[in-house]
Amino acid sequence: MAVQGTPQAVAHSPTDRARVWANETVIAGRPIIWYVTGWRLGIIALILAILFPMIPYAVYPDIQSLIYAMTSVWVYVMLALGLNIVVGYAGLLDLGYVAFFVIGSYTMAAGTLGQLHAWSGDGVFPAPTFPLILLIPAGALLAGLFGILLGAPTLRLRGDYLAIVTLGFGEIVPIVFQNLPVFYGNIGMSATQPAPIVTPFGTLSFTDPLNNAPFYYLALGLVVLIILGVSALRDSSIGRAWVAIREDETAAEASGVNLTRTKLLAFALGAFVGGIGGVINTAVTPSIAPSNFNFQISITVLIMIVLGGIGSIPGVIVGAIILRLFDAYILGLINDPIHQSALVGPAGAPLHFLANVDFNTMKYLIYGIVLLAMILLRPQGLIPDARRRRELKGIGAAPEDMSAVGLFEAEEGGADIPALDSLDQSSFAGEGSDAQGRDR
Repeated sequence: MAVQGTPQAVAHSPTDRARVWANETVIAGRPIIWYVTGWRLGIIALILAILFPMIPYAVYPDIQSLIYAMTSVWVYVMLALGLNIVVGYAGLLDLGYVAFFVIGSYTMAAGTLGQLHAWSGDGVFPAPTFPLILLIPAGALLAGLFGILLGAPTLRLRGDYLAIVTLGFGEIVPIVFQNLPVFYGNIGMSATQPAPIVTPFGTLSFTDPLNNAPFYYLALGLVVLIILGVSALRDSSIGRAWVAIREDETAAEASGVNLTRTKLLAFALGAFVGGIGGVINTAVTPSIAPSNFNFQISITVLIMIVLGGIGSIPGVIVGAIILRLFDAYILGLINDPIHQSALVGPAGAPLHFLANVDFNTMKYLIYGIVLLAMILLRPQGLIPDARRRRELKGIGAAPEDMSAVGLFEAEEGGADIPALDSLDQSSFAGEGSDAQGRDR
């Protein structure tokens, strides 16, 4: 959609110059920016993700470890997308999201182990086993059911009170599994190796312990399906109802939004996605215990959303990839290079106090610094949602020659609208008194 009557912003920063170059350089009749925005960028990223496990061992000898780490990354992308439904769309602060991760994980373990611990004594009793293809929806449905059970008592709660209740739920669920002897209590459980899965693109066999690609492709495929589902929800009537609740719950109810049904659906669908992540996590890392599921997981997933951009699907994906890849792979590689660097290693070096610091134990401190920096420098996130970006910039209306709907469609389609940063506020219809009212 063309934007007329908008002066070109002067390119001062490297980002501005790159944007101008991408808009002015034409390939096959279209500017480069067209190829790297919207769904086209998603297709490119998906192709690269599919080709990633095909990197030869000779090119990168540690490729299998990196594939394993990326599988864990996709699991956390699922968790972030699920929590984004609750926090980003419906505006309900959920600090107990780890509970649904636990439920999905134990569904996988209990459904494949073949035996459960007796309620009393030291004996065990046989239990039926199920294929992974059935345990994925089973874990998701169980988690979704518990999401409704969590949402029901919190319908009248908002803000800090809602956060406290969900935090308590997230702490209770692991303790319940810890005290249920049928699930082996503190010892935890171990899932057995999944049976091969036949897909339209080939058979995924999980028998080779030195080949992590099948788990990687399984997790990647589920991430793609979840992205498509979440995107459809965002653009549906229920997605607009969630946004209405997030912006003003009272006004949404006055407009005819059923708060009870809409909130419960947000909790249920967010938990549904979290259950899928739990099943895949236990399939990849078979041994689980209640102590593995703590409050830090909920906070980490929330930080991923804030880092990428609350409510933004691409932002949430990028935020989850950055934080989880840093935790699962990069953090284990940075100790030696930092300790041996010229700024840290020699006695008397400016940063010598870092010589004995183990960065593996400081990840939450690093997360906190990153979160504080994002709040101060870029509160909208790395890839913000178009609506939230305009809100944070104080731009609430479209230029006179464009409707608000047209402005939103242009932004979503990747059109270059530099005037959003540089236009005088007087060029926006009805902006003067409105902006002053907000400032007051």
